[in-house]
Amino acid sequence: MAKIISFDIWDTIIKRKCHPEEIKLATARYIVLKYEKKLKDKYNNIYEILKKRDEIEAEECKRNKDDGHDDECRILDVFKILQKEIFKEEMADISEELLKEEIEQEKRVIFINPEIVPIFEKYKDLKMYCISDFYMGAESLKELLDYLQIPVKIEKIYSSADYLLNKRSGNLYKKAEEELGIKPEEHIHVGDNQYSDIEMANSLGIETIKTTKTEFDFVPEKGRKFNFDLSCVKKEEKTKYDKLFNSGVDLAPLLYFYGYSIVEYAIKNGIGKVYYATREGETFIKIHELIKENNPFGVKLPDSDIIEVSRMATFSASLKEFSIVELLRLWSQYRVQSMKALFKTLAIDIEPYKQYLGKYDLVPEENIIDPWFDLRVQNLCADKEFTDKIQVELDRKRSELLEYFENKKGITNNEEPMFMVDIGWRGTIQDNLAHIFTNKKIGGYYLTLYDYYNLQPKNTYKLSYIDDKNIRNNEVACMITLLEWIYNPGTGSVIEYKQGEAIRKAKSKETDIVKEYIKPLQDGMFEAAKIINEYMKYHPYEAFETKGYVYDLIRKTKTNPSKELVEAYYSMVFNDTFGTAEYVEKDDKLSTMQKLNIFKCRDLLRKELWKEAFIIHNDIEYMNALTGAKSLARKVLGKE
Repeated sequence: MAKIISFDIWDTIIKRKCHPEEIKLATARYIVLKYEKKLKDKYNNIYEILKKRDEIEAEECKRNKDDGHDDECRILDVFKILQKEIFKEEMADISEELLKEEIEQEKRVIFINPEIVPIFEKYKDLKMYCISDFYMGAESLKELLDYLQIPVKIEKIYSSADYLLNKRSGNLYKKAEEELGIKPEEHIHVGDNQYSDIEMANSLGIETIKTTKTEFDFVPEKGRKFNFDLSCVKKEEKTKYDKLFNSGVDLAPLLYFYGYSIVEYAIKNGIGKVYYATREGETFIKIHELIKENNPFGVKLPDSDIIEVSRMATFSASLKEFSIVELLRLWSQYRVQSMKALFKTLAIDIEPYKQYLGKYDLVPEENIIDPWFDLRVQNLCADKEFTDKIQVELDRKRSELLEYFENKKGITNNEEPMFMVDIGWRGTIQDNLAHIFTNKKIGGYYLTLYDYYNLQPKNTYKLSYIDDKNIRNNEVACMITLLEWIYNPGTGSVIEYKQGEAIRKAKSKETDIVKEYIKPLQDGMFEAAKIINEYMKYHPYEAFETKGYVYDLIRKTKTNPSKELVEAYYSMVFNDTFGTAEYVEKDDKLSTMQKLNIFKCRDLLRKELWKEAFIIHNDIEYMNALTGAKSLARKVLGKE
């Protein structure tokens, strides 16, 4: 008659939401996140650390077997050897730190096996023990069982790590029975492993109960595929909102993985706070907040905040003076500009200065090509009365910006570094801030970056998530306005600062269309981002591994966009006053007669950056066949 019942732990009492090796991978990621700069170059990725750890475990198991034990190892011994292998220089022992982190990751992924609960109930009158083949000792295993608050009392845990004996040999069963003073026929064992828990126990005369083993697909190498399912949050497409929401779900990985890469970079580089620049930053920061609320990294995360900025609001404040040299930072990008557009870009009322413009025959509305070469502009910049007067306004704008940053954000022109995030595309706002906060090192992180128009300030550095040249130039460049539009929060653009406050301006048509088209897209993105974030909690990846997935998504979006996404794209209207003094609005659809005019469609298509969207928007799919036939003919004739 049975006196005791023992339980295997893993896949018997406790189940995981991931493959066991992914727990080790999370520990490897912890090492990279915290100690990246101290690692040997070879071990600057989580897979090499995992591989080395598994090698050390195998060597330790062999060494212990050669010493007369079973082929088992202790996790602290493995960690001590691991750190000697992977770090450049000898450092203080971190084995206990790594064990603590691994236990915490186990807690994130474990749950009580529902299958074990009725077994607990059936044998509640027997004393219960655990017998486990595992590299953690009884103390660590007890911490995990206590964390789950299993509904039974476990008298003692027999772990192979404590005895260097295991169930595979039968020796751990014998050791437990010897200590407990029982015979095999008085012992019931429950477990999932067919050999160790069932066949070996049976061979010793122990009665057994088998539980179901969970199998996971896992390939421990870079580029492993993602296996999250976003379709579970998609809506039945009954309304326009539903369709836009679902398009947002499809785009969610682009938003989420960009945010994930930002947070990872900040962790690795000890950045305490990430500042997200308006407007798009108001959308990006929500991913940061999601990650912080439901942390997939397992380490302390940086804080986040919004800085209300724009090219317009920061440019005039960044100018040392009204001069050709200073204004070239603007004119290098806008080589054709009127005085009216210039003053709007500076957020300075042109009226008090019209007399000076008239003095040099400068008509406010006249578009001037290469203004820095224009003698009239040169004379204006040399007019001391004019420059002294406008300098007062530039100084005031700088003072008002500094007041906003100090009072609202606690940012002053000291040596404390600053790290900001924006969508891109050249980091002009960051440059402006660097010209204002000259004592700071200002870092910037962008979705992608293109060649800079201006010499970069020495106190800046810039990084981008999408760094593949082909994707950047062939796909992103075509959809660049879409990528700004879908992250638009509809809160308007900052035009200046007054009394320590950021003053915004938004066209009502812009805010209305954001509510109608962009808000549903963003709702879908955020809902799907929760699914991805939950997945990332259990499946550790480094940020660079997400890029292949995102690049495929960008290609697919560019070549085969949904009708709803195209509709949102062509609804676009937003403030682009900087440099042009205009609002951006997409064109109306082609008329029926225009659609039937092949040559008209061809000419218009040639001017379009995103040709696939133009074809879908105007219902001229026949152009796909024509352009495809033309491309085939060119190949046959050897012209491509």
